[in-house]
Amino acid sequence: MNGHEQFDRRKALQWLEGDEKMFVRLKAIFIRNIPPQVDQLKAFLDTGDNGSAEKAAHTIMGSSAMLGATVMSDEAGKIERCAIKGDMDSARLHFTKFFGAYEKVMEALAVDGGN
Repeated sequence: MNGHEQFDRRKALQWLEGDEKMFVRLKAIFIRNIPPQVDQLKAFLDTGDNGSAEKAAHTIMGSSAMLGATVMSDEAGKIERCAIKGDMDSARLHFTKFFGAYEKVMEALAVDGGN
């Protein structure tokens, strides 16, 4: 993991077969696309739309897993499983932990310096 231990560059590079340029592109796409997806997820949780929350959490889970952001991915997976069950109260509780992990990942990516 990097110094902030929020994402694992080596794991991401394994997914990408060692392609550093692709990692830089993946990171840029993640930084651009994840914030609005997180906002949507929160809105779905706030309105109790478990179907949409499930799909949003699943998408975020996959994107963060590819980047090696394990904690963030795991927390998104918990939200997804709660939404599948229709347990939106638990999903909202998991969102708090997820959001903390998300903020740390975004901060670590900003510090990563484009590499």
